[in-house]
Amino acid sequence: MSAIKNILLIGQNGQVTTYLQRALSGDEALKNLQLLVAGRDILDLSDVASIEPALEGISPDLIINPAAYTAVDLAEQEADAAFTINRDAVAVIAAYCAKSNTPLIHFSTDYVFAGDASEPYLESDETAPNGVYGQSKLEGENAILASAAPAIILRTAWVYSNHGKNFYKTMLSLAASRDQLSVVGDQVGAPTYAGSIADATKQLVALIVEQGGINEGQSGIYNFTCQGQTSWAEFAKAIFVENEITNITVNSIRTEEYPTPAKRPAFSVLDGEKLKQTFDISLPHWGTALAHCAAEIKVG
Repeated sequence: MSAIKNILLIGQNGQVTTYLQRALSGDEALKNLQLLVAGRDILDLSDVASIEPALEGISPDLIINPAAYTAVDLAEQEADAAFTINRDAVAVIAAYCAKSNTPLIHFSTDYVFAGDASEPYLESDETAPNGVYGQSKLEGENAILASAAPAIILRTAWVYSNHGKNFYKTMLSLAASRDQLSVVGDQVGAPTYAGSIADATKQLVALIVEQGGINEGQSGIYNFTCQGQTSWAEFAKAIFVENEITNITVNSIRTEEYPTPAKRPAFSVLDGEKLKQTFDISLPHWGTALAHCAAEIKVG
């Protein structure tokens, strides 16, 4: 293993990427590292043939990839685009990392599971995606594992923040013009604040930098969500409470009352014990993280 000096963060404007830029750039312990944030002008995941030459030119010591095709419903129509970015591009990145022994942190999703469990999913549980998005992300995971690259795959879920398009911002926007909302109440998961993801990833980066890479036995898949569980409807209510919005009523509805092109997992709770045991890292309870998200706007 060699010293890590240059970090490549793939993506520029996504939720996780935005918060990672803040977390990594503002950390005193990582101040000697060079962080390159690669938008499409530097690394275009939709142009698979251009990826390896770009990586060769950058020659990073650590790659972090939160970038993905994430339009879950649109993926049902744009399967080729989803698989190009979520599988094919990832396979090229993984092959590069395997060849150059470059550590990789890659983000995946709860959508790799069917969502029909009743207990939190373990990393080793059977995968069975319901749609194109989940399948494309699963095949990206498999490409990394098959490459034998030194890689940590982080499965997260229900990501929200004060940046970009997400459930949290949608609820706040709708509350400005409505006094009642109907929100699905029979899908259960762990809302995960992008700021919490960034903070925990920063801890992981610091460990990898300290070690000079990913140690033997550390590569693999890890669940990476906030703790606890709730429904979308209860999450919406909590959002309004944290933001002191009292003039709106949330009505819980069934999934079949809000049809979508892609089927959503009914149960998306992921067990985070492996992450805790291996790296001594855990994300906060979703309620605590929500309070941090709400406070971010009040302060900023």
